[in-house]
Amino acid sequence: MTATRTAAVRTRVAAPAPTLDDRLTLRSLAMDERLAGAHGDMAIRTAGIDTPDVSDLGYVAQLDNPLAALLQRAQRRLEAAGWCRTAATDSTGAMCPLHAIHLEASSDTEEGEARTLLLRAIRAEDRTVVSIPHWNSRQSGPAAPIRMLQAAARLA
Repeated sequence: MTATRTAAVRTRVAAPAPTLDDRLTLRSLAMDERLAGAHGDMAIRTAGIDTPDVSDLGYVAQLDNPLAALLQRAQRRLEAAGWCRTAATDSTGAMCPLHAIHLEASSDTEEGEARTLLLRAIRAEDRTVVSIPHWNSRQSGPAAPIRMLQAAARLA
């Protein structure tokens, strides 16, 4: 007896063309891989470079200048308590820059000088500013008031 083997006929069916989502997913994965490689290369190239601590850049130690120290304390108080646009303080404890100066000042004279420096710093960027409260009410977030307290401390 002879065994006969029948040849199985295999037909090849073409795979369906990839959809747009499939192509985007593949492209995204390829880009992620390239970005990861670039990140590793950059980490190797910059490993020996010292970078400053960004959190301390705003606080310049000016212990010999009480007015600069006052403005820096007001800045830190504003950062910690939060910023308020239209009132001295609000129900959450957030405050405007003038109230932060008021709370940190040890005398009316010191408070007045700090306010004057803050207005000078603001007017250095925008000469049309009439008052600090008017300027403060036009701000959209705490970044500009904090930056202006830093600028005023540098002027001191």
